Amino acid sequence: MKTRNMLWLLWGVSFAGVAADVLPVASVTRSPAAGTYQADASIQAVTQSVLSAQVQGRVLHLAVRAGDRVKAGQLIARIDDRELGAAEASSQAAIAEAQANLVKAEFDLKRSQALAKQNFVSSSAVEQNDAQVKALRARVEALRAGAGAASASRSHTVVTAPYDGLVAATHLEAGDMAMPGKPIVTVFQPGALRAVAYLPEAQLAAVQVALARNTMPEVEIGGKVVAGVRTTVLPAADPTTRTTEVRIDLPTSAVAAPGQFARARFAVGEAQRLAIPQAAVLKRGELTAAYVKTADGRFQQRQIRVGERLSDGRVEVLAGLKAGESVALDPIKAAIAAASK
Repeated sequence: MKTRNMLWLLWGVSFAGVAADVLPVASVTRSPAAGTYQADASIQAVTQSVLSAQVQGRVLHLAVRAGDRVKAGQLIARIDDRELGAAEASSQAAIAEAQANLVKAEFDLKRSQALAKQNFVSSSAVEQNDAQVKALRARVEALRAGAGAASASRSHTVVTAPYDGLVAATHLEAGDMAMPGKPIVTVFQPGALRAVAYLPEAQLAAVQVALARNTMPEVEIGGKVVAGVRTTVLPAADPTTRTTEVRIDLPTSAVAAPGQFARARFAVGEAQRLAIPQAAVLKRGELTAAYVKTADGRFQQRQIRVGERLSDGRVEVLAGLKAGESVALDPIKAAIAAASK
């Protein structure tokens, strides 16, 4: 208690000459400012791929982990190929057998053609041998196609990176069973990012007008605001939510990660906003307030709710103040002056 009294005594000495009527104030005014519409957004990589298995088999080796950098063509995973290898070997053996039968059939055809010229065999026998040769040729081609498919399937047991990038997530581990279409890893290129927001029909028209004037939206990521470099409005709306997807390409200098929360701000024309200077705003923990000068010349603390910072440096006031009121530009001195009354 003694320490507190001493502090009040010191404050009284330091600001004894500060009267409420000499403290600088500023008027709460309305001024034209660009109207904005804010929408929740999420960060996406412009180039992102989910690498999935194309064949069935057990994962023998997973060569990457989440966060690893990969080069194009680098091994991602290897799937057991023994069954596919056996199928490929069987196809090759069938091709060898069919080729041997074809060689014998071609020899028989030539011999029957020679004998037919000497009238030792009938023409129907020659035609029969010719048909057999054609059938065996077709079989060889079919078996070769099957062997090519088996070889291609076997090559799918080696999963490689499609481009230079980062591994965002792994979905299987060594020993798991890979199935066609089942994701193995997700990779993305970190250099090109975009923010994706979904706008309701009521705001879409105003946003498109601003975009037609080359007014790019801003994106707030982790407390930092960056300007978009290109905006794409998808031509179709979601019939369930009645919203339209809008993609905002970010500059390469933007620091963000896919999946991160962001807030997109779209220009929607001009509006009159209530604002006060930044210096008049007092923040103490969860409290945001300003000291308002009353009719009798005193200062009264009033809790306010503020919005975004305007282009002229002032702060938008959403609630707590009215146009025409005066606020202290030095809330600390105003608080001391109010306490001394």
